[in-house]
Amino acid sequence: MRVALVGMGSRGDAQPMAVLAAELMGRGHDVVLATSSDLAWMGPAFGVPTVDMEMSAREFLESEQGRRWLAAGDVASYVKWLIDHKHQIADQLHAALLELVDGMDVLVSGTATELEGVVIAESRGLQYVAVHHAPMRRNAAFPHLLVSTAVFSPEQNLATYDEVEKNSWPLFAPFVNDLRAKLGLPSTTETSSRRLARTGSLELQAFSRYVVPELADWDVRRPLTGFLTPTPEQRAVLHQAKDDGLLEWIAAGEAPVYFGFGSMPVLDAQAALALISKVSSSLGVRALVGAGWSDVAAGALEDGQVRVVAELDHEAVLPLCRAAVHHGGAGTTASSLRAGLPTVVCSIFADQPFWGAQLARLGVGTTLKFTELTELSLLDALEPVLTDAYRERARAIAERLLDESGAEQAAVAVEQATS
Repeated sequence: MRVALVGMGSRGDAQPMAVLAAELMGRGHDVVLATSSDLAWMGPAFGVPTVDMEMSAREFLESEQGRRWLAAGDVASYVKWLIDHKHQIADQLHAALLELVDGMDVLVSGTATELEGVVIAESRGLQYVAVHHAPMRRNAAFPHLLVSTAVFSPEQNLATYDEVEKNSWPLFAPFVNDLRAKLGLPSTTETSSRRLARTGSLELQAFSRYVVPELADWDVRRPLTGFLTPTPEQRAVLHQAKDDGLLEWIAAGEAPVYFGFGSMPVLDAQAALALISKVSSSLGVRALVGAGWSDVAAGALEDGQVRVVAELDHEAVLPLCRAAVHHGGAGTTASSLRAGLPTVVCSIFADQPFWGAQLARLGVGTTLKFTELTELSLLDALEPVLTDAYRERARAIAERLLDESGAEQAAVAVEQATS
């Protein structure tokens, strides 16, 4: 097959797509990967031909205004801003995607470009494959993740998907029908999800049946493949820059708690680190802070109890930790669970509240909203997960996750669905 894969968005969008692209290429398929400029290095690092979409995900996701809206919990303003941004880049994005799929057989896309991808695939006669990092489609086990983290009756759960689709289509219809007109297709009232269902298109669920057992046998079109995690060889090229002395610091005392603030809208780095220091001191634990794209590293403490690093290899370092605190993105959640760590999720929006609630249901974590993050709330959330009961349950899930090969299962599903 000739397969184009699009992983626009943050690292949590690009890295799994790069992992899947490498797996498909290793199975003999002709592959090209497209990502934002910030992450276009990742495909070549895996040996995958890559197209730079010439758009900066970091510039957008880390903008001051966007971070302020998220920090305040003003998701409505943030989403409006997202939609406005999408209007601004529409022509550039359409042109890049159309050039990308020229001569291809299959288009694989994450949710950030699903609206466009479904239309382009239809216009070019391509098979479309969706990649979802949380359950987004209609099912009786959970309500729509944008509606509630509580579980209702099967009938009530199902009804939430109809309601979300009814309310969201007026926002998305202009994107869809403007592109359809541009490509010579008739206008439609059919949503992307309904079209994919009608055409029997594959929708990869890139998460584990052991973390969402309620959907283990969901639908032949929606297989739970397992998380798309890098191989040891891929991790080696992703994390060539080492933090000098990090492993020595970890080994010099009790296992630390990992705080992954890289995707959180931290507006005051000094205050965030002071909060971590106070909570760690109260609980008698050390703290390892992964700053990621945030500017938390600018306020690094030098007290020996808290260590701040910009980037680290989650798969190598997290197993050396005692617990994890992070935003609850699917990729980071997978890493902390694979490391056997009880996890506190400080959710912001999108699928993060779902993952926080799901870890709580499994008894391997606790959760709170980022907007409710204080010294007291973090203490209350973190203290329980430091117990043996949480650790034992987390280790049991980790053993199962480490036996999964998400990329292989996903690649096989793509081959079977598109052959």
